[in-house]
Amino acid sequence: MGEPARLYYERLLFYTDELQRISAKVKRFAWYRFVAFVGIFLPPIILGWEITALYGTLPLIVLFFWLIKRNLQLDKIKQTLVVKTKLLEDELKALDHSFLHFENGEQFLNVEHSFAYDLDLFGEGSLFQYLNRTATVEGRQRLADWLQKPLKEKEAIEQRQEAIKELAGMPLWRLDFLTEGNLFQETEVQYNEIRLWSEMELGLKHSKLLKWLILIVPAITVLAAIPSIMGVSSFYLVTMVFVQFLLLFAFTKPVNYYFGFFGRKSDLLAKYMQLLRKIEEKEFQSPYLSNLKNKVTEPSAGKVFGELKSLVKEFEYRQNILVGVVLNGLFIWDIRCVYKLWVWHNKNHGRLAEWLEIIAQLDALISLANYANNHSDFVYPEITDQDFSLCATELGHPLLKKDKRVNNDIEIEGWSKIMIVTGANMAGKSTFLRTVGTNILLAGIGAPVCATSMKVRPVDLYTNMRTTDSLLKDESYFFAELKRIKAVLDRLAAGEQIFVILDEMLKGTNSVDKLNGSKELVRKLAQQPCAAMIATHDLKLSEMENELPQHVFNKCFEIWIENNELIFDYKLSDGVTQTMNATFLMKKMGII
Repeated sequence: MGEPARLYYERLLFYTDELQRISAKVKRFAWYRFVAFVGIFLPPIILGWEITALYGTLPLIVLFFWLIKRNLQLDKIKQTLVVKTKLLEDELKALDHSFLHFENGEQFLNVEHSFAYDLDLFGEGSLFQYLNRTATVEGRQRLADWLQKPLKEKEAIEQRQEAIKELAGMPLWRLDFLTEGNLFQETEVQYNEIRLWSEMELGLKHSKLLKWLILIVPAITVLAAIPSIMGVSSFYLVTMVFVQFLLLFAFTKPVNYYFGFFGRKSDLLAKYMQLLRKIEEKEFQSPYLSNLKNKVTEPSAGKVFGELKSLVKEFEYRQNILVGVVLNGLFIWDIRCVYKLWVWHNKNHGRLAEWLEIIAQLDALISLANYANNHSDFVYPEITDQDFSLCATELGHPLLKKDKRVNNDIEIEGWSKIMIVTGANMAGKSTFLRTVGTNILLAGIGAPVCATSMKVRPVDLYTNMRTTDSLLKDESYFFAELKRIKAVLDRLAAGEQIFVILDEMLKGTNSVDKLNGSKELVRKLAQQPCAAMIATHDLKLSEMENELPQHVFNKCFEIWIENNELIFDYKLSDGVTQTMNATFLMKKMGII
């Protein structure tokens, strides 16, 4: 059992035991609460409604409410343990290469993206699903953005690498962060509403008048209650209560607007408050993480978010009709909440977006750190900013199980270099192309790669492996393929430096046109600031190595036929394949 698995398993056992203990305690306290509630009525029943009965009832009332508070605390602890055990169980499954229970990011799928569709970035069984452990809406969006737009600056990648390394060494802190994030499952609508707060200026008419009203009117009401308590007269108290409800009626529109804007979000705000506090309380060493922390500590974002959470929670008291009537009759409660929320928003809304972005970045980084921690045999690539370089040993696809993965070495040095890969059907060409593209992408987001060593220059990726036709756009397969090829050539002509991956070019035309067109494309790529890998079944395309020996070189995946069976080793070798298998397979399956 590896170190990550051992830690997850030990913590799972510990939290499972704690969950059983707390669950039993919650049940006991439920009985205590019931007994205390029944006990409240015993003194009056036994002693009658005398003052002496009150002496027995009051302590039981206090005990009853204390038990309610304690029960809520135990329920929170229980729910925290439930989430932690679920996270650990999921992670143990992931270590066994079972990861389809994580969110797959299908909402980010875009078949027109430069490489996302071809490299299986999103959807069932995707790289996103393999990596994703995010607990916030924007954290998922940030992780998806990083995958679709990897970094290209050496320093930026190295800083993110350091941040991921540091977080990878904090498994328990990551678990606590994700637990807080998963205690409340936010929706995209809820998140967008909060994000909108940072972009809006909230107005409040008569704000100066309200500032004094929320102080003076409740104070007068308290004074008016004194004659009523003393049994002199209730007139003044009734009058002030009536005045407060008149004020509430006069401000019905802003109260309803503010409640629609802020209401029913206290649980979500509590989640963000706790996440910010987790960031504030942790000492980070890497510059990337230290910089993020500094942005939420001066002033304390957790404290400011806590103030907002408390204000929203207080505003939500109005949802209880009885409580709302009492509070509004004595303290013009709703108007008070509106004014305080207006003050908070005016003071802090400009910083909301930055704080939410910091939470999102930590959330996305934790996913990459979790991946790094789970794969200690993977390496952080060396990033170079010199001429193009891609050198890797034992490069494999991270989505393949270790016992089934076949690793290969690759070396491409300099621009205008084109690797032509030949091989029979199912020999491993397409998988190898995706392996290279996926690891270049992982290197660009600062994550470890599936290799024993790798040196790479950050570069844009462009692939054409799964071109689709479109009936809606009235496009044929061939035309769609030409559009993608033209798009990459236009970008190269504009001076962009790109790593191009093509799998069986010009599949939608006849063999003669396909060969001639493919050769012309290779000649054109050889004149551009790019590096390329081209997989093909057309062995004649490999002759381009003779025509352009400084730019084109051949690699292949070979197969063997032994005892009427195909033998695949999925190992990349020099040269051009000598064996094809389509006819053999058709005969073996009885097709011909």
